[in-house]
Amino acid sequence: MFVQACSFIYSDDTYSAQQLRVTGIAPDSAAQALITPYKSTLDAEMNAVVGEIAVDMRREKPESTLGNFICDVVVAQSQKVYQPTIDFGVYNYGGIRQEFLNKGPVTKGKIYELLPFENFGAVVKMDGAGVWALAQKIVDEGGWPVSSGIKIVVRESKVAELFIQGAPVDNTKTYHVVMNDYMANGGDKMPFIKPENIQVLGVTIRDMMLTHLQELSANGKQASAAKEGRIVYAD
Repeated sequence: MFVQACSFIYSDDTYSAQQLRVTGIAPDSAAQALITPYKSTLDAEMNAVVGEIAVDMRREKPESTLGNFICDVVVAQSQKVYQPTIDFGVYNYGGIRQEFLNKGPVTKGKIYELLPFENFGAVVKMDGAGVWALAQKIVDEGGWPVSSGIKIVVRESKVAELFIQGAPVDNTKTYHVVMNDYMANGGDKMPFIKPENIQVLGVTIRDMMLTHLQELSANGKQASAAKEGRIVYAD
């Protein structure tokens, strides 16, 4: 058992922290008796296998197999409940809370660890200028996960070329971009997203992932992903 010990110095906004091991504390039998039935039920649910991963996936910048996988799933599952066509998806790097999703069976509990937040899918309508601003934000962050359907070419830390569905961004078009509602509602400082252009979907990102894996499993398929050059540094 560990207890986190912290001392705060508010004058200069710094703090220090240390983990302390606590030993010699006997479990409380009454508390254990109360928790055990619930824990057994929860453990059975979280240990249930929901699908199979074909290749080791990793979270990296500027592009990664794990990020590509998550964004592609979000686009595919969001498209089931949204019209018109979604052009591409993006996900904030910090919203993915595991570094790896390893090859082999994957449990419901692992998906909860990977995507622990109660974030809903959200589709944002953007004009061409907004898509350019979003692409630059992605680059400024070192590379956020993006779906297929978008390609960002970077030179000298700036977006030099930008393609949606294989075509250069058209400033006269309206694009439909899916992300999580935390991002859409300003959680990652994107002032170019306007509240009136946001449609929050009635399904969480985590449930999208669980549904996708279960659908693949029901059809005897495994989940896979690869790097595809979605963000390219041309320097």
